Amino acid sequence: MIPKISVVITCYTEGSLIYEAVESILKQSHLPQEIILVNDASPDEETNRVCRDLNQNPIIRLIQRSQNGGPSVARNDGFQAAQGEILVLLDADDLLPDYALAKIQAAFAQSPSLGFVYGNYIREGKVGQYELINPGNISLKRMLRSKPFRASSQWNLIGTTPLKRSLWKAVGEYDTAFEVQDLHDVEFWIRVISSGCDYQYISSSIYHWRKYLGSNSRKVTPE
Repeated sequence: MIPKISVVITCYTEGSLIYEAVESILKQSHLPQEIILVNDASPDEETNRVCRDLNQNPIIRLIQRSQNGGPSVARNDGFQAAQGEILVLLDADDLLPDYALAKIQAAFAQSPSLGFVYGNYIREGKVGQYELINPGNISLKRMLRSKPFRASSQWNLIGTTPLKRSLWKAVGEYDTAFEVQDLHDVEFWIRVISSGCDYQYISSSIYHWRKYLGSNSRKVTPE
């Protein structure tokens, strides 16, 4: 049985960049069952206009939040509304590489016991400056270990890693009460990996992170 995919995009002030994110989904060789676009009560008129426009596409379902709750609240809303069993999270200013959904779907279809998959991703630090990142060993023992002579850890699992909706529910969803909001995704994935679920590495690029568009320069410390 081929599992169905829901792509969830959360947005706030990304404006026309959302068109690029959606376009990267619509040109995939395997389309998802749906695209869920969660507008987290954006104050930006361009973002709101883009959301209204995209909502005309029958594959896109818009969730319009009345109050801003932050990325984790918006993600929980999108995941809760999803009809597909496989959840692919895409930040509104990032992209999916060609064939990403096909590779994700094939991995889950071949190994139904998997809770999540992870793979290589493209990190664009500056416009046109690409670096292929292989996350390598994602055990908590390694990722939460301090780097030599530095306060930061070796965390390298991106928060947009595809997972099953049932796993998201089983580990208790995103903890929106966690004190450090910027680390909600890290705290969530610590619980996921600690659950002992099966997971698998995909030796292909399944995400394009346009890092230069973000403003979050945090470091995940061992603490």
